[in-house]
Amino acid sequence: MTLLVRDLADIVAANIDYHLSRGIDHIIVTDNGSIDETRGIVASYVDGGHVTLVDQSDDDYDQAAWVTSMARSAWAMGADWVLHDDADELWWPEQGDLKSVLASVPPEYGSLVVPRTNMLPLHELQGHAFVDMVYREIASVNGLGRSLPPKVVHRAVPDAEVSPGNHSVSSPSLGPPLATDEIVIFHYPYRSYEQLERKIATGGPAVARNTRVPESVYDVWRELYKLYRAGRLRAWYDALPHADDAQLPQRLTTGTVVRDERVAWYVRRHVRTLLRQ
Repeated sequence: MTLLVRDLADIVAANIDYHLSRGIDHIIVTDNGSIDETRGIVASYVDGGHVTLVDQSDDDYDQAAWVTSMARSAWAMGADWVLHDDADELWWPEQGDLKSVLASVPPEYGSLVVPRTNMLPLHELQGHAFVDMVYREIASVNGLGRSLPPKVVHRAVPDAEVSPGNHSVSSPSLGPPLATDEIVIFHYPYRSYEQLERKIATGGPAVARNTRVPESVYDVWRELYKLYRAGRLRAWYDALPHADDAQLPQRLTTGTVVRDERVAWYVRRHVRTLLRQ
């Protein structure tokens, strides 16, 4: 698994522990100049042999290039499959573990296309996001109101080229993709307004400095950064559906939102950083 992180101390340990417990053998983590405890947290896993830490100091959010580099490193390390994760995403196998699901993919397919679902934020998150955020959208959208795109997990090859956002991969060595419902990605993008503001205030300028991609790439980042600079990001965040707002009962009745405690149940029992919650 690959993981690109920056200032994600609130969730990175739980993410690593979760995926190691779900059949991931090794995680390559690129830290992009974190100034909080993120890098130290990741470094604490290195001696255990399950994590490789890469430092990337360039402040231009060249995500596709950095993730592509990690994908090729995974091949060199002997990986069979590589999934590209974000720290706010937990990959959930509907049966067994991730390794067994991937082992069952017919050999003619080179990758799996995996759907994502957003978990509703809370105005007042008291505990950990992976435990307390238990309502999810049936049809999730991104920050621009478009259908939330899926992510890809692919067979390890030496010439993989991962697209921005980890939504697809290309390689002459890979067979065609296969859509799956045997894995779903639980996505926790909005854990508090303060978290969102830090992310956009730091990431927005970094995206703008990346001159190797057109402005249509990372469009959600760019739009939210415009809102931040205009002083309207807070209003945008407050308008998001929240699990503790007055409209939740109606959303449950109409079926646009469901209560789903599977991840919360699992992490409370199997993720060592959250066992006490």
